[in-house]
Amino acid sequence: MKYNNQMKSKTRIAIFDLTGCEGCELHLLSLDELIMDFFQDFKIVNWRLLSEKKNADFDVAFIEGAVTTKEQIKLLKQIRKTSKIVVALGACAISGNIFSEIPEEKRKRIAEKIYGKNYKIKAAFLKPVDNFIKVDEKISGCPPDINFFKKTVEKLKKAEIISPEKKVNPPDFTAKIEGHGTLKINFKKRKAEFQIEESERLVEGLLIGKNFLQAPFITSRICGICPTAHNICSLSAIENALSINISDETMLLRRMLLAGQIIKSHLLHLFFLVLPDLADLKSSIELSKKYPAEFHLMLNIKRAADKILQIIGGSSAFPINTAVGGFRKVPLENELFEIQNSISEVIDEAEDLVRLFSSFSTPKLECNTKLACLEPIGNFYPLYPGKFSQKFEEISLKNSTAKRAFLTGGKIIKTGAEARINFFSKNLKPNAKKAFLKSNLNSKNPFCNNIAQAIEILNFLEETFDLAKNLLKKDILSAEANEKMNLPASIVSGSSCIEAPRGILCHSIKIDPEGKITDYNIIPPTQINLASLEKEANELLLTNNKKNSQTKTKKEIEQLIRAFDPCITCAVH
Repeated sequence: MKYNNQMKSKTRIAIFDLTGCEGCELHLLSLDELIMDFFQDFKIVNWRLLSEKKNADFDVAFIEGAVTTKEQIKLLKQIRKTSKIVVALGACAISGNIFSEIPEEKRKRIAEKIYGKNYKIKAAFLKPVDNFIKVDEKISGCPPDINFFKKTVEKLKKAEIISPEKKVNPPDFTAKIEGHGTLKINFKKRKAEFQIEESERLVEGLLIGKNFLQAPFITSRICGICPTAHNICSLSAIENALSINISDETMLLRRMLLAGQIIKSHLLHLFFLVLPDLADLKSSIELSKKYPAEFHLMLNIKRAADKILQIIGGSSAFPINTAVGGFRKVPLENELFEIQNSISEVIDEAEDLVRLFSSFSTPKLECNTKLACLEPIGNFYPLYPGKFSQKFEEISLKNSTAKRAFLTGGKIIKTGAEARINFFSKNLKPNAKKAFLKSNLNSKNPFCNNIAQAIEILNFLEETFDLAKNLLKKDILSAEANEKMNLPASIVSGSSCIEAPRGILCHSIKIDPEGKITDYNIIPPTQINLASLEKEANELLLTNNKKNSQTKTKKEIEQLIRAFDPCITCAVH
């Protein structure tokens, strides 16, 4: 059956993510106020990142990510049957991006090197969408060109769209988290398991044999929400390997850049993924319509974070100004004042943000999971640089594409905003410290991680203002990178740990005398947190087993998963 678009109130749009960093979808939020117009002008019937799963019939499909499994091919064919228009969104969907450089015949061998000899690879191939279905429009770029997206949307608003009536049943992945995972609960055995469903991109294998200067660029493509953290951690590991000392000005600029990234990451997570739970709504699309004032508050703070990232990093998405030893381009004096002014305009709103998240009641749960964060160098709040004296060991689990990272001896720890505030609340900036003291934050309750993130947004806004003030007194040109670097006489190794939005992030590298990478390893915070997530999910399950229905218990555990703020794309990489 076919029907005319004039019989419907709005064109129906579905957004699907396959294998990628989900940065393309998150980049759409750079529409700012126009994202609200997008929500108003179209009926969004499927968007796993922002809303609960449901069977959907739609006219237009946007597809992000590369194709890596037979299940994804099957889904694509279903999407094509019901869509009048299919749009490939971003480089991964259009070409496979840099991840397609690994030939199929090498994927299994590289996966065994990364995961172990008996590992069974999930993504035996990685290909663009149009290898399997017809694509009508392509929005290129990494991230995609936002202006071209606007033009595409304008065309869709004007077009008469007629599509077959056929519902697509998307995979049953946990909604409103970054990456693909499935919550499995055996109520009879009182056991909860969070299964990772993300496909491998094999970044660590992709880096082998490449020039070391490519590592910060490639690793920033691991994640669409914290690319700066991977970029800076990679740069720092390289500098440690090559014994390159960076200037104080470089350190301050990197701290500003990383602070901007954490502000933006926390903000998008809190508003788009967490607040619908607290407001008892199914999606942030509903949230934007029901609470426009709060939504504008978020957009105002996001603009300030984007300004930091744009001026210091050269882009509000993936940084382009950073370099080994410094920066390719340093900000001008008036740009530092511009950052300060944008922060001054939103400090009050950031304080309102903390009050908002502190006002919600959360499930009562106390866990004794060991918390961990970097020890900052100097009287700072943990960020960069820092020290972590303990060692991690990575373990590959059967049927999981994400390793787990434990402290030596298999000790489970939890890292992130809650851990940082637990140990270093004394180092918070003045307004953030006041907000913390009023919040009654309980660091043993994992649901309080979201209050901790709201406090950190305020803290890092204050810190960035102070860092800019400090830089205005210094010779900022000292942060310009020196392009001349000496290659090592033999293989050298270096590693670095920094605080990413979700906690401790570690990169390590080996470089040969030709400047080629011989080994690379990444331990992201979600790899560390997955074990504690399952541990605390089971504690919540035991607490709720008798007093709540199975439906309510499942809903609370899903809320717990979102409170943890996992990034599955980082954990798998």
